[in-house]
Amino acid sequence: MKKIKLILFSIILLTLISCDEDFNSYGEYQEKFAFTCILKNDDNIQTATLFKSYLTPPADPSVIGADIRIWYNDSVFIFRDSSIARTDSSRYATPFSFYYSDQFSVDYNKSIELEVLLPNGKRLRSYSVTPRKINFDNESEVLVPPVSTNIIQISWDALETGIYFSSNFTIRYRQNVNGEVIEKTKIVPLRYVEQNGELIPIFPSPIAAPIVIYQLDAVSKALEEISAGDSDKGNYSIYQKISFSTTAFDLPVSKYISSTGGSFDDLTVSVNVADYSNVEGGFGLFGSYSKREYTRLRFVQEYIESFGYNFIAEN
Repeated sequence: MKKIKLILFSIILLTLISCDEDFNSYGEYQEKFAFTCILKNDDNIQTATLFKSYLTPPADPSVIGADIRIWYNDSVFIFRDSSIARTDSSRYATPFSFYYSDQFSVDYNKSIELEVLLPNGKRLRSYSVTPRKINFDNESEVLVPPVSTNIIQISWDALETGIYFSSNFTIRYRQNVNGEVIEKTKIVPLRYVEQNGELIPIFPSPIAAPIVIYQLDAVSKALEEISAGDSDKGNYSIYQKISFSTTAFDLPVSKYISSTGGSFDDLTVSVNVADYSNVEGGFGLFGSYSKREYTRLRFVQEYIESFGYNFIAEN
């Protein structure tokens, strides 16, 4: 269950649907249901949430006791219900309810089908196809800093029209803290911009273009921030290999991102009448993503040592 909690907080999508959009004082109130599930290819723990609308705020809008089934790769997977303590209990005192399966992960370009049998006998349905595999344009070694340029550009083959991508550039390092060596990471922004005399990091947001460009100055500043306030730079050792990944969202998730102005926070997906929905019989979002690691990025030893850091060579 501990692992489920960790996955839940990093992936689960909170779906909120209120009575404001549904209530008609001149007509009969109709209960609505919102379901959210984004299947992953990099983990076999899949999570889902199910909520209902309301006329007056209930103790908890979560719907428990539903039968959730996903058909994938000639198999059917049944989700189980569970709950965890809320990090914020200001609105609801009860545990946060969700559904999960730890039996499968999805592969590239595969059909996925959903059916939810609600406790009241109604059904929700949805369908999608997982994204195709990302193929990077350059499979040769890419050094940081690059020669004769101040940018690090990474591109890959375009997939279907309308597919959105999100990238992550992470420095891996070790820090010696009072004799204890701790493994840490530092996420690198695309660039820094000055606002009111302060440099603000700009991180990648999902885009429909199969390319991402990082400024070398942003990498250098991220490296400097690793040891900010510590005069002993020898406490830090930077790994040669840079962790970089690109995530492709399927068409339903990409359409949701497009409908929200290109933003996607996997902790707070809000689904209502005005937003994109691909769940028949209710509202919500059912889709998938595929993540691909690019393993050819390498730091140059002299560059890392110029910050006063140790360099960890890797094959």
